[in-house]
Amino acid sequence: MASQKKIIECIGAIKTIYSYYARDTDVKLLVQTWGLLLSDYSDEVVERAFFTALKRCKVPPTPADIIEIIAEARKSLEPSDEELWSLYHDALRQVLRLTGMFAYTYVDETGLSQGEQARQRVTAIWNGLPEKIKTYLATEGELIRRARELNFTEISFEKTRFFKTMPIVAKRLEHSNLFLTDGGNNMLMIGE
Repeated sequence: MASQKKIIECIGAIKTIYSYYARDTDVKLLVQTWGLLLSDYSDEVVERAFFTALKRCKVPPTPADIIEIIAEARKSLEPSDEELWSLYHDALRQVLRLTGMFAYTYVDETGLSQGEQARQRVTAIWNGLPEKIKTYLATEGELIRRARELNFTEISFEKTRFFKTMPIVAKRLEHSNLFLTDGGNNMLMIGE
């Protein structure tokens, strides 16, 4: 969470460069507003994005400029669709191999059967997948189903479906960030 001290430093830097900035504005209200808008980000993230905004903007940067730069930075760190496909393809192969062990009943020194251990490894693979792949599949069971049904000699169909669906998944994840719950089952749009 961006601290009030960091927000004051940012506004002070703007006032140093643009002497007219916030001349007729209630500075306390300005700091509160910036603090509310940047409360989802750490001091370090806000500071880096703020100085990037100062370099880019020809006018005093706004919280929207800073948030946009943070979003760009985060997006550039996300794996590409090709990298996601590679992760997904590897996961399918691993899960296919492990599903063949689900029926094994030999219990070793861990106290778990080989089948139980295989199920735990599948769960670990599921938990390690990026959010986009999890959204694409929806459930761990779907990962298992697709691994079992997939014929690796005809992987091109699944690959085509994956690449066609990724833009939709990205939009769904982007839009899901616009909703909050009120603690119950009711969803609220941000700004309501």
